[in-house]
Amino acid sequence: MRILRRIFILMTICGCSRPSSWTSPSKKFLYNIYTVLVFLVMQTLVITLILDLVFNVDNQDDFGDNFYITLPMLVTCLKMCIMLFTRGNIKFLADTLEEEPFLPVGVDEIEIQTKFHKISEWNTMAYTIIIESCIIWMFVTSLLVEFENKNLTFRAWLPFNYSTPLLFSLAYGHQALSSTICILSNVACDSLFSGLLIHIYCQFEILGHRLQTTQSDEIDSVKQCARHHSHIYKFAKMVNEEFKVIVCIQFLASTMTVCFDLYRLTQTNLGSKTAEIMMYASCTLVQLYYYCWYGNEVKLKSLDVPNMVFESNWTSFNDSTKKILLMIMRRGTVPVELVSVYLVSVNLETFKAILKSSYSAYTLLQQSQ
Repeated sequence: MRILRRIFILMTICGCSRPSSWTSPSKKFLYNIYTVLVFLVMQTLVITLILDLVFNVDNQDDFGDNFYITLPMLVTCLKMCIMLFTRGNIKFLADTLEEEPFLPVGVDEIEIQTKFHKISEWNTMAYTIIIESCIIWMFVTSLLVEFENKNLTFRAWLPFNYSTPLLFSLAYGHQALSSTICILSNVACDSLFSGLLIHIYCQFEILGHRLQTTQSDEIDSVKQCARHHSHIYKFAKMVNEEFKVIVCIQFLASTMTVCFDLYRLTQTNLGSKTAEIMMYASCTLVQLYYYCWYGNEVKLKSLDVPNMVFESNWTSFNDSTKKILLMIMRRGTVPVELVSVYLVSVNLETFKAILKSSYSAYTLLQQSQ
């Protein structure tokens, strides 16, 4: 699958997307077993973190050390569950971009699609490096500071005494493996959403090229442009339907995480954890910005369609063709807007509102301290 290729590789690693070449019953069975194992590894980490909150946490510092990692891991597991249930629909969305009218025609349109495909690939790679660097930093500092004292990277309740070297190494390795898988699953989900938005933007670029290259005697081409425009809106609606719950969960969790991290930074007894919390909060903000930036770009690009029509050779068209162009322009006045559970728009205004809400909540917590 050429479209979103790097993202689907990540999804395959995380157990969310079986390789297209694995069509035999035995390979399907093996991959299903692999998916179950990956899911169990993630779930066991989250369960041990939650049980630590229930059984071990008895003061504010312990709660802070646990909660700031438990919430994102729990959200990641929820996102993976949703992706597993909707993986057929996700594959359908990717396949749709390879079909008419989205399929590029001619060298120029192929170049446009290739350009945005490379942007999507580069963003996925950069985003993976940014997010993975956070978890690597946490485990490197843990190895240097806590490993000799037999302290795990994350606070967790385990049903055995891990004071012996072998059991501690197993518990430590489990946290390293499961947290890495969680991060990769998070990156795959976020990159998939932003990648689909990038390709929606790409389709508007292709639509603009088709309008500009349409000649006065090609009324059928104008009709195809109107059909293409309509399909872009339908595709964006399908993407919104598949990701509205994920976006809502992510926005709520990120707001709480940023607020909580800001509050923890005001504590005087963090010591070496200050850099870790700052890096974690930065990654959370990058994650939010990743969602909102491309949602905002798609909205602005959809509003640019009337300008695309004006830049075409519309003056040479007959009245019937002009009516079709007017229909495209009228539809273009209503933007493509991604909305989380019909409440929160995925754009930069929402990003700024989340930052303001997080800071307000942080101020309230600080005053009540």
